Amino acid sequence: MHSSGIFKESFKEIRQRHLEELAELDLVDLPLVRKPRSGYNDLVQWTKDSQAQIQAGIVNRVFGGETGSPIDFNNAFMAFMESAAMYLRDTSLVIQAVETWRRGNKSGALELLERSTAQIDELADMWGMRFIVICDLIEKHPDGHHIIVGPYCGAFVPKDFTANPFIGVAFKGTGVTEEVINDLLATLTIRVPEQFLFGGQISRGFYYPMFSTYSGQPFSEPFTLVKKAIQNISSSASTTVITHVTGHSLGAAYASLCYAQLMMEGTATEKAALGDLYTFGSPRVGRGDLAAPLKAAVTAPCGSAWRIVNDGDYVTKVPASPPWPFSRDPFIHVDAPYTIYKNAKPVPGRSEIGTHPTWAIPTPWKPHETDEYYKSLTFATTGRRLSGYDDLQMAVGVLGGVDYFKHAASRSVDRRLVDSVKLQDFAVISTQCAFSIDSVDQCARGIFQMGSLVGEITAWGDATGIVSDGVTLYCNSLKDLYGMNTQCVFRVTSPKEVNVVFVADGVAVAAAVVTTKSEVQDVHLEGICTWE
Repeated sequence: MHSSGIFKESFKEIRQRHLEELAELDLVDLPLVRKPRSGYNDLVQWTKDSQAQIQAGIVNRVFGGETGSPIDFNNAFMAFMESAAMYLRDTSLVIQAVETWRRGNKSGALELLERSTAQIDELADMWGMRFIVICDLIEKHPDGHHIIVGPYCGAFVPKDFTANPFIGVAFKGTGVTEEVINDLLATLTIRVPEQFLFGGQISRGFYYPMFSTYSGQPFSEPFTLVKKAIQNISSSASTTVITHVTGHSLGAAYASLCYAQLMMEGTATEKAALGDLYTFGSPRVGRGDLAAPLKAAVTAPCGSAWRIVNDGDYVTKVPASPPWPFSRDPFIHVDAPYTIYKNAKPVPGRSEIGTHPTWAIPTPWKPHETDEYYKSLTFATTGRRLSGYDDLQMAVGVLGGVDYFKHAASRSVDRRLVDSVKLQDFAVISTQCAFSIDSVDQCARGIFQMGSLVGEITAWGDATGIVSDGVTLYCNSLKDLYGMNTQCVFRVTSPKEVNVVFVADGVAVAAAVVTTKSEVQDVHLEGICTWE
């Protein structure tokens, strides 16, 4: 029997409880009134291209076996897809649902709330699953911060729940400014009561949103809502329901704390058993007095805690303690990592327990993005390397075809201006920069990234062979580049060197020198670069 019949009342009860809680909040200052994050088309394409991994994960119930079993990256891939889908919520419909509920139209409100997850529902349907929201949209933090949001969490269950009973509890990652502020507050820790998280020292920005009530209202904290949802969904099962927990970025931090507390308390129902934890790009959530007891507690018959780290992901290195001799109780990850790569097999890492991780030099944000995790997980599960070419073929169609790229290069730049540029005339020189570009059918897309500064290139021409082995950016002011739309021209200056000149209003405002891994022939590539 499909879950559509089994869960009709359970899902309705969860949605109704969710609306009752949201109706108590003050919507005036609600920070999450945003359109869904882009990426739906990407996730649809990933689903079509990755049916084998998805179905293998579902057959396994996203469970690799009792503690001590080896990791199955098909399970990790399925959990990642759940985590990535959580970015697609339409919060504007949630606001309408709450307002409709307050007017007394409960059936209309429930319909709007269900529609708010339409894109997630469509993806789940493609996987043979269903999705239900558990909690989200908390507008006032119990610690007095009005701009900090609580965790947005949902559950994925297979349609064929009777034959294959499992639940995927997924948390949303960082998506808006308020959540970034929440991440920053993570550097402050508190020692929590013994009944929570082994009484360890936990990052405040992660602990409070998960284990506190909100806005002075008497309804339950998010963790209890997760337990209630597991109980509701499991109530119709005839066999044990395996529950895994997952999240990306901030969602990974919430997932880690949720899993640790479920490890302490259990699921409060004999029909549900705790399976695996899969986190992607997780920051550190606490100090050693959380990591050590959690590692000791992860024993059979529970599953395993898997922390997946994409090569170069800086977020997994924060928060960190300062490199001072008197610094004590460092931030420690709760489990050992598996580092994944776009062109190499995953490599298991060592636990940080007993070590003293300190500050690391910030690196580009790109390896933390979900599309980069997708490429590396694809290699981990299939051995197939995804180049930018694969992504670009889809982008050409989404952006409007070849004409879109031709238009990007329609405003030609005076070559005399390009040739006259002298790198020594720029005041700022930075080697802490990353660059990549790909092209198909003369349509090229590329990206420069230096810390939070990102330049997105759309160009017309052939970028074949431009594989960066290092890049240096020259400009007069990084600050001035933010928000600027520039024309860009590529030119080969030596067999393994390509210069890029960025022009705005007839003035060269920046330049880059890209060292290539192999020799490059003459390049005819022009377009636009938007700096954000």
